[in-house]
Amino acid sequence: MQTLDSEQLEYAFAVHGISREGHARTFYGDLWNLIQAAEKIRDPLSLSKCQTEVRHLCNAYFSIMREWQQEEEEKHEGEPACTASKENAREAKSILLGFEKNFIRYALCYLELNRALIQVRGTLAVFTKDYNINDISKQAMQINHGTGALLQRALRERKSIMEKRLRLERVKMLLQHFDPLMEFLGDALPRLLGQEEGDRQVTIFKAYLRKCEFDKAKRTASFWGPAALRETGFTLIKLASENQTELAAQDGIMLHSGELSLINSFLKGDESRINQFLEKYNVPYMVFQYQNLLHQGYLLGRVGSIEALIIQHAKLLSIAARPHNDPPYAKIQEDAVLVPVRVLMQEKFKSLPEIFDGMETTIAILEKLFVQTREYLAQTPSQIQN
Repeated sequence: MQTLDSEQLEYAFAVHGISREGHARTFYGDLWNLIQAAEKIRDPLSLSKCQTEVRHLCNAYFSIMREWQQEEEEKHEGEPACTASKENAREAKSILLGFEKNFIRYALCYLELNRALIQVRGTLAVFTKDYNINDISKQAMQINHGTGALLQRALRERKSIMEKRLRLERVKMLLQHFDPLMEFLGDALPRLLGQEEGDRQVTIFKAYLRKCEFDKAKRTASFWGPAALRETGFTLIKLASENQTELAAQDGIMLHSGELSLINSFLKGDESRINQFLEKYNVPYMVFQYQNLLHQGYLLGRVGSIEALIIQHAKLLSIAARPHNDPPYAKIQEDAVLVPVRVLMQEKFKSLPEIFDGMETTIAILEKLFVQTREYLAQTPSQIQN
């Protein structure tokens, strides 16, 4: 989306006898300056101020043009006019206010969409080294709106895995206190009570601990003869009872570091599967959403260009201000000016809310994707880097 450096505006004003082409060109340039300034805006407050400037700029220009209209009406007051020309003037006057309101909406939509396309493209450049962001059709995969739901589920699963892995790290630190105490009981009880009875006592004690039946575990440990064995058992009971939530597993609490190996292997397998999915579809889906923004730009282009709308506005003013007594020319004015404006008012301008909604939805999706992708890359430094 870029400015048009043409002389169509001045030519149109000259053809229709509108002596405000200098104001129109200045307005056009100032509006483009605001649109281009918005490209660098990142915070909502500055964007809101820029949008307010656009409204003020447009309204100031419309005031200048209405002054010209009033001057022309006074100049041609009392001149004979045919019915067709009078009807054209009446219709033009009735359209002008609505046209101006829609022009402002169009300008704001253009500003936001142009800003979004430039900023999104810049951010995408960080992630899309191996992709043509203008054409994803060549990718050997199907990307659509449903891909987004799959990616969000994958990211939720990955977040859950990361949380579980962090928890296992904490559990590992806890179990480092358990391991030597358990080994001490496993060696000392069989020596004291004999292999069979000692193993049985260890098994019973561990079973009570695993099921968080701490009273039973304490009664079992209280019968062990040497004080060192009893104190070891009581210490294990205290550690388990104070950390049972953190140590919780599917069939009870964990008691040995070795129990973490199997859980870690499953988590690593799930993480690897999810990472492969994200690496395959995440960036292409970003490009897909960027192309949605390009499509919104195409739809906005079908409404018209800024320059063309300024010219249409001036033509409406000319018809409204200068009725004449030439029925054939009145018909030409209707076909050349009023018919296209009717299409604008009745059809094209009505697409602006849909374009706005589509643009804002796409931007929200992309912003969320960018944040999630940065978090993903930060957690997987060996993968794609910024």
